[in-house]
Amino acid sequence: MGTSSNNKSPLDAYSEVVVNAAKIAGPSVVRIETEIANTGGLLYSRTPVAAGLGSGFIFQSDGLILTNAHVIQRATRILVTLYDGRTVEASLVNKEESEDLAVLRIKDNGGLKIAEFSSETPLIGQLVVAIGNPLGLGWSVTAGVVSAIGRTIESQIGSPLRNLIQTQTPINPGNSGGPLVNGEGKVVGVTTAIVQQAQGIGFAIPVDNILAVLTNLADSKAKRKVSMGVSALSIQLPEDFIRAFHLRQSFAVAIIDVAPNYPASSAGLKSHDIILAADNTIVQEPRELAAVVQRHSIGDQLHITFIRDEKIRQVTLIL
Repeated sequence: MGTSSNNKSPLDAYSEVVVNAAKIAGPSVVRIETEIANTGGLLYSRTPVAAGLGSGFIFQSDGLILTNAHVIQRATRILVTLYDGRTVEASLVNKEESEDLAVLRIKDNGGLKIAEFSSETPLIGQLVVAIGNPLGLGWSVTAGVVSAIGRTIESQIGSPLRNLIQTQTPINPGNSGGPLVNGEGKVVGVTTAIVQQAQGIGFAIPVDNILAVLTNLADSKAKRKVSMGVSALSIQLPEDFIRAFHLRQSFAVAIIDVAPNYPASSAGLKSHDIILAADNTIVQEPRELAAVVQRHSIGDQLHITFIRDEKIRQVTLIL
């Protein structure tokens, strides 16, 4: 007995959603190739070498492209290949390494297709589609579901990435920076990492994180967010600590992780150090520490008072 065209199988319905999402978002996706300076020797020091591949997507008609900060790390030249096959040079507008996001600009921006951001983070179990250039193979589409939200992982360039989407959508090297879209083809995240030891586990920066920093990222003159490069939590101080050090606080900020190549690491702070004050301002929660940090600009000094090995110590960071 024949099947009515109105009675589509579940597989047909699933495929239709994926095809529609790819058709809407796909033309906005770009391939990114980078070059870095050759430091292999004096004779060849002026010859650039290929550094890596990644993905990105156009989000403004004036040629702005969003990608991962780690995709363009140390790049001296950035080449972007558009959906129509054109390859053009891109310049870095701004980057926010704490979110692993970067904005590029291309001048040859005629006839660009623009991706639209979703206004909502996807739900666990929701169908999502990743579009990018895995292994440099260009405009590949994979689909899966959101496995979890709110994940924290170590980024490829230092500080931990928080509040991530975990998905079992197949993701490979080269997908980084490409969009993760919902069934309507709207961007719900930016692919950022895979777990090499596991199969089918990938992570994406959620749209909430993206929109929180995108305005500043798109402005080349915007002040970059200042960071110490630590993750921390609030802890209650033991009564004997408080008495021994004559403290005027019941809580302090314990460092969990210190990102390499950030001010805290350069100044010698370590995980398990307990921060009591920043610039002589008592801090009892990470948000209070962050508030003190954000009063500063890049290059400023920040004085930290902390406990290590049952001794109160002080150190000065250059932000």
